[in-house]
Amino acid sequence: MKPLELKLKPELRRFAPMALAAVLFFCTLVLFYEMMPALHETIGKPTASSHGTNPGPSGGPSDDFQHTDRRCHAVPDPGNILFIVKTGATEIYEKLPTQLLTTLGCARDFLIFSDLEEQIGPYHILDALADFNASMKATHADFELYRQQQAYQRGGLDIATLKDDGKAAWTLDKYKFLHMVEKTWAQRPHMDWYVFIESDTYVVWTNLVLWLRQFSPKDKLYMGSASFIADQGFGHGGSGYVISRALMEAFVGREQRMAGRYDDAIPNECCGDFVLGRTIKQELNVGIRNFWPQVNGEKPATLEFGSKQWCQPVVTMHHVMPRERSAIFDFEQARDDVTVPLIFRELSELSFPTGKMRVQEDDWDNLADVPVELDSPSMEACRDECLSQDTCFQWRYSKNECHVSTESFKIGTKRLPEYHRRWFSGWNVQQIQKWRDSHPCEKPAWVKPH
Repeated sequence: MKPLELKLKPELRRFAPMALAAVLFFCTLVLFYEMMPALHETIGKPTASSHGTNPGPSGGPSDDFQHTDRRCHAVPDPGNILFIVKTGATEIYEKLPTQLLTTLGCARDFLIFSDLEEQIGPYHILDALADFNASMKATHADFELYRQQQAYQRGGLDIATLKDDGKAAWTLDKYKFLHMVEKTWAQRPHMDWYVFIESDTYVVWTNLVLWLRQFSPKDKLYMGSASFIADQGFGHGGSGYVISRALMEAFVGREQRMAGRYDDAIPNECCGDFVLGRTIKQELNVGIRNFWPQVNGEKPATLEFGSKQWCQPVVTMHHVMPRERSAIFDFEQARDDVTVPLIFRELSELSFPTGKMRVQEDDWDNLADVPVELDSPSMEACRDECLSQDTCFQWRYSKNECHVSTESFKIGTKRLPEYHRRWFSGWNVQQIQKWRDSHPCEKPAWVKPH
């Protein structure tokens, strides 16, 4: 078959080039018109590295991910919440990625603070200690890791190898809190809510948004899970704490470099969250409003499911490792209705799924804590003692010691033998299911501050 040939009359051939040019020009105009909105949005936007901003769901690399995250469509970011994530250079590559893909997946904007400034892809990491007392940073023993990290960064070395047992990073961490709060206001003033979390904090997105709707950012609010040193209360950092716009402005918005006034006092204190809570109290006479167990320092493996933690919504959890975070995230995505609060009762299905509960585990510690005296101690005797009681949820046996739990049930975690000592754990699955079925929750029991 001969190829198709286009034959033009001689008098039309001279107009062909002009016609082709006209068509190309028209196509160019159409393409330019289609691209203008995106071009307009892009031009003039500050870069992450220049202003410490990070790309959120709107306009960031997580756009495609948004389409698969049911939470973001069901409960969109209202635009008045800023997340502030505190982490450390020795652990940032271990914990931050899953934080970005889960908790922060629906957030429009957030800041990431560490003890080393760096750029990770599109994300700019701010040094919380950049403005800390220069003399202390150069000479104080607590800042040895800080100085090492700076040297390793200059040399292109693997900073994660400095982690060791984590004690140096934990010691350095307490110096970040006050300066982090001050820098947050400088970066993002006048947000309604400032939610401070750590890289191993899990935030239940729906619950957080619904919870904050109950308050006014015009009030001076400092909310979290209260811890105490002596009689001084403060918001536990790992559980996360929330500071309202009014309190942020009064605390760090009216005096520049307020945090520096307290640099010399920190070495003698144990914890940065304690220093922050004490300073807010001293400066403004505002104390922590306790919302435990809604704001929580445990995770599904260590949570005590029972009458004390059952119908309340779960806003935060702590010590959540990357794969545990993914499991919780998948559990959230599989919920029938992600617009309603996730309460402890429903969350218990993650660790204790109906019809699929584990019965016994060797080399496992389920954290049962009520001692039981047995005539002839053995694993079998401990197990039978629990299963024979209507009020026993679980048992644990180790080296002639039997413990049970009668007020709550928890899954615990793997515990390998230590000095020839082993741990055995089991659950009274019928009793757990019976108790759960007999304790429905008619509506979420939002915690009142106490």
